[in-house]
Amino acid sequence: MNSRHNQTNKGMLKSEEGMTLVEVLASILLLSLIITTFLSFFIQAAKVNNQTDAVNEATFIAQEQIELLTYYAATKTVEDTLVLIKAESPKMVSGFEVKSTVKNVGGTLYSGTVEVFKEGEVKADAKMETRLSFRTAEDLED
Repeated sequence: MNSRHNQTNKGMLKSEEGMTLVEVLASILLLSLIITTFLSFFIQAAKVNNQTDAVNEATFIAQEQIELLTYYAATKTVEDTLVLIKAESPKMVSGFEVKSTVKNVGGTLYSGTVEVFKEGEVKADAKMETRLSFRTAEDLED
């Protein structure tokens, strides 16, 4: 009986299942490579998301300034508007520098341009332009 028991133990040792240290290290390496790849996708997505948020914020600021220029065109003269723009340009809004300009393109038609830059940057994050027809001082008196 003893010999049979020894043979059974030897057979169990030979058919023992499990993983070697090399197999464990190889699987950890593969998992690390896969996880690192996915993490790089998430990091890139976060960067793109931040850039998109900055452009959206700059666009909203530019839209607000264009609406202000449109309001000025309906309620003020060109001279008054130029004084107002000069007094407040460039101004800072939520970490963005806003530059507004008004140029005559012929007769009573003017071009209003708004550029929005992230603080300290040269390239505009948003730029909008509109055509404005300013009222004269006589029109405003009526």
